[in-house]
Amino acid sequence: MMRSLPDRATHWLARGVIVFLYIPIVAVVVLSFNDSDVTYRWHGFSTRWYGVLAADTDLLTALRISAEAAVASATLATAGGLLAAMGMARLGPRVRAVFSGGLFLPLVIPEIVLGVALLSVFGTLGASLGMTTLVLGHLVVTLPYAALIVLGAHGALDPALDEAAADLGCNAWQRFRLVTLPLLRQSLVAAWLLCFTISFGNIVMSTFTSGVGTTTLPLRVYSLLKTGLTPEINALGTLLVLFTFLIILGAGLRQMRRILVGGDRDPGDRIPG
Repeated sequence: MMRSLPDRATHWLARGVIVFLYIPIVAVVVLSFNDSDVTYRWHGFSTRWYGVLAADTDLLTALRISAEAAVASATLATAGGLLAAMGMARLGPRVRAVFSGGLFLPLVIPEIVLGVALLSVFGTLGASLGMTTLVLGHLVVTLPYAALIVLGAHGALDPALDEAAADLGCNAWQRFRLVTLPLLRQSLVAAWLLCFTISFGNIVMSTFTSGVGTTTLPLRVYSLLKTGLTPEINALGTLLVLFTFLIILGAGLRQMRRILVGGDRDPGDRIPG
């Protein structure tokens, strides 16, 4: 009886946390079908805000800019994290510790400090703010996360696999393409998705590195707070939630299919003969 009481308390606490996390998502979806002009007052069911969203060119442009910047920064961060992980594996313990400290330093520095510093650098160089500065700013934020994920996965690889490929006659490029890259594929995808999410929702760094014509979606939504938010924002949020759910569902179905066919390893994870 004494053991079951803490277990029940833990179960109910976990359920409460899950409900608390999902309440905003459910509210966004429900209020996107609100016929009222304000987000907090229900006046009846309607889908007119999805039509308003489709006609709002400014909001859709901000969405496109955020997606483009997120794709670019996530790709660069994942590639940089892979190169950093492979390079650090060849360094000595002391040099690796120094390099790791410099690489992960942006994780402990307030983002507003990084934004101000980066804006000062761009101003000193005379660079005009635009998509390039926006992507570079997001890269500073996302690169440590990508390196952290890829570095852990790369450190868990068995060095004997690379040595076996070398004994079979593979050069450095072939060992990377046929052995290392397939084994790190899942961690690279995870790093890319995490960096994409961080970049897409970033607002602090975007405030300092975006220029005219490169207003991101979070900045656009934040600017709408001055005039009042409408259920149009909820409609956009519902579509983003649906898109995320489809991605998760697709990944889950793919994993389930791999389990049902009788193997927990992807064929691409095996060393080609």
